[in-house]
Amino acid sequence: MTIDVSTLTTDCGFDCPAGFVQFRNYWCFEEYACQETFFTSGESPLPLWVGYAIVLGFGVAFGLFTLFLVYLDKKFLGTEMTSEQFNTAGRSVGIGLTASVLVSQWTWAATLLQSSSVAYQYGISGPFWYAAGATVQVILFAIMAVQVKRRAPTSHTFLEIVNARWGKTAHIVFLCFGLLTNIIVTSMLILGGSASVTALTGMNVDLASFLIPLGYICYTLAGGLKATFIASYFNTVVILLSLCVFSVYVYAFSDDLGSSDAVWETLQAVSEVEPVVDNMDGSYLTMMSKGGLVFGVINIIGNFGTVFVDQSYWQSAISATPQASYKGYILGGLCWFAIPFTLATTLGLANVSLSLPLTLAEAQAGLVPPATAQHLMGTGGSALILVMLFMAVTSTGSAELIGVSSVVAYDIYRTYINPNCTGEQIIKVSRVVILVFGLAMGGFGIALNHIGISLGWLYLAMGVMIGSAVFPVAYSITWAGCTAKGAISGALIGQFAAIVTWLSYALVEFGEITVDTLGDNYVIMAANLVAILGSGAICTTVSLLSKEPPCDWENTTMKIPLIERDVQGTLYTEEEDAELRRVSKLIWYLGIGLTLVLVILWPVLTIPAGVFSKSYFQFWVILSILWGCVATVALVFLPIYEARASIMAVLTWGKMVPTPVEESVMTVAPDSKSEKKGIQQQLPETSVHMVDCTDSVVTSDAQILTKK
Repeated sequence: MTIDVSTLTTDCGFDCPAGFVQFRNYWCFEEYACQETFFTSGESPLPLWVGYAIVLGFGVAFGLFTLFLVYLDKKFLGTEMTSEQFNTAGRSVGIGLTASVLVSQWTWAATLLQSSSVAYQYGISGPFWYAAGATVQVILFAIMAVQVKRRAPTSHTFLEIVNARWGKTAHIVFLCFGLLTNIIVTSMLILGGSASVTALTGMNVDLASFLIPLGYICYTLAGGLKATFIASYFNTVVILLSLCVFSVYVYAFSDDLGSSDAVWETLQAVSEVEPVVDNMDGSYLTMMSKGGLVFGVINIIGNFGTVFVDQSYWQSAISATPQASYKGYILGGLCWFAIPFTLATTLGLANVSLSLPLTLAEAQAGLVPPATAQHLMGTGGSALILVMLFMAVTSTGSAELIGVSSVVAYDIYRTYINPNCTGEQIIKVSRVVILVFGLAMGGFGIALNHIGISLGWLYLAMGVMIGSAVFPVAYSITWAGCTAKGAISGALIGQFAAIVTWLSYALVEFGEITVDTLGDNYVIMAANLVAILGSGAICTTVSLLSKEPPCDWENTTMKIPLIERDVQGTLYTEEEDAELRRVSKLIWYLGIGLTLVLVILWPVLTIPAGVFSKSYFQFWVILSILWGCVATVALVFLPIYEARASIMAVLTWGKMVPTPVEESVMTVAPDSKSEKKGIQQQLPETSVHMVDCTDSVVTSDAQILTKK
């Protein structure tokens, strides 16, 4: 039966033991009588064995399934596991799979958990600012994806581009930023995952932190980037289908709520007894939220670092076909928007509507969705949240592993240890790094839990630590005039200034420096702004004052050497080159235009609504559900459609094998109008690593370019 808003009370009259203070529970649910927290000590909604079954059993089963698909790919499609295939998936991934992989990579534990936490704190503005503030980076990264295909078609990592342009010193500086980003992202996965597994099943939090990485270590170790992409598709499918289940159930079928009208009425009632500070009329039903806006600014700035400085996103661009590189990022960004927006508008607002006894500390630990799902759907809801969470951690975790392995293999091992390494050695190093980094991050997650670092705190603070690298890294492939001095000074001075601002603001404002004072929204926002804007100003100014000649792309980044033959990495047609040149300006306009719509136009259009009326809220809810359903249809079926020929080859046991891309691009006559470009055919048979932007010449082995 739907909640009767007239029954709201702050005193349910429960006979509680002395010293117990009832928290929330304004609808007097008897199951929460005398509870000061939702997840009481020693109790969990799911038995312990379910936690082990999902973390270990489900992880191993999913890993084996992924490896089986990789085996079918090798057996019936003839894919060989070279170093290029292991780290770039042959650079032939289509639009649908690229978008699906991006959605999977960008769906962290925080996406599912933290988005609902900000709905719990700020109302409807929280889900919007979480979604919009983390979508624009992926959309704008489409610009980087196009330029990588045009200007660095043989690159494996963004750090190779940095090295080719600015030399060793800059390479080492941004190598540190890149690895720091991977550590932060992986830490958030483990923190969010372990907290939820512990809350839902009672598993020891340290054990959960260590066991969570094991599943994705296994299949990433064996199958490389291809296995990661295959797993990411299925992860995306499960997450999006689960999203649709939750949104439809809460707003159509749940007993306590069951409609947008019921949610609106209960939110209005709760606002009367527990108003939101700095929201219009204290309401949860308004975009006029000071706290929500501050969070939005922090979210936008902080997430630029975790996209532009994270190798896994560059790896997706590198692995895609030229056409898929930008289209996949635009589609992926728009589809990803639905996950935090729809899920938090559903589970986050429902948690407030139900006035569950969930404390702020529990919310900041990411426990809003598990609590709501447990209340509305029982153990089935808790299990579904746990599966979604496992999928999110698995997909992003495997992407981070392959990203780190590529950085270590190409930017440390090949660059500084063994410049003449073979493809087999690259694969071996990559696999060692995957194993070591995965296990080490499990241990690091345990350490973070013990020193009191929560998912919410780390999510807000990440921009302070890595935001200063955003402008230099973006300039590395988009602005020929950016110099090594500008890039290095911008990154290091920007980071130093951000940390000083962070510490000093906390000290002045609160009189002490603690985890709590450093996590204050205004302190974090100031430090984030200094990190990204200060770095951008310094990098740009120093580069302009240096008056060095602009970088010659043809003789630098386009000459990054390969180790083994890779058709897609070395050659592309004049038609493809012309298409990339044509769309490069279009992507600038489209990316900036969509960004302005999401972060300025849309919020401005909600101002006249003030506190949402019942009909306006109904429209908002319908929009969120439709967005989620459309994204689900697109990302479930488009990759299947694009891979239909390969699927038929497997289903027919190799009798209907698609024509390999290699055959179509390598048999073109040299004098044809479709003559392949990228690495010029007349390159000498030497291989020298590029260090200086204008004086050195890097070539790749001529055998790579030999035509059939």
